[in-house]
Amino acid sequence: MAQVVPQLDFMQAIKLAYSRLKETTGRSRRSEFWWAILAVGVGGAIVGLILGVIPAIGIWLKSIVNIAVVLVTVPLMMRRLHDAGKSDGLVKAYVILFIVTILLGIIAYYAARSLSLGLMSITGVLSTIAGLGGLVVAIILIVYCVQDSEGPNKYGPSPKYPEGKPEIPQNPQTPPQQ
Repeated sequence: MAQVVPQLDFMQAIKLAYSRLKETTGRSRRSEFWWAILAVGVGGAIVGLILGVIPAIGIWLKSIVNIAVVLVTVPLMMRRLHDAGKSDGLVKAYVILFIVTILLGIIAYYAARSLSLGLMSITGVLSTIAGLGGLVVAIILIVYCVQDSEGPNKYGPSPKYPEGKPEIPQNPQTPPQQ
């Protein structure tokens, strides 16, 4: 008999992610993760666009919103990696690179305004390097986050497959591959 896997809709996933906002242990299904990332990402982008047009203070507020968006998604991403059977060390590296990129970008912005070209170029280069490192880590994280849930692992039972991941039956009428 086939195992029935209940699906999470948008509102269920958002409520579940919100209720577990500070929880870094355990596991989160793909649907919980991606629906919450969509909601937080779209909301953060809208607020960021609005704040981006405010001169001088807008860059600070936009940076704070960007950091808040990343920090809100960190526990969710850690649980998602646990569900895929991966360590959460890459999430910590991503957060560090993201914050360093933001801070160096702010320093470069104010150095450019004060015409301190030496400081601007150094912080600009360092910000670019940190940003590229963050991009590489983000790509790896995305690959890990799209992977299916494992059965029970060291992070706990699977929220998707509580009885273990079902085996895919082999078709006995198909000749073996040579």
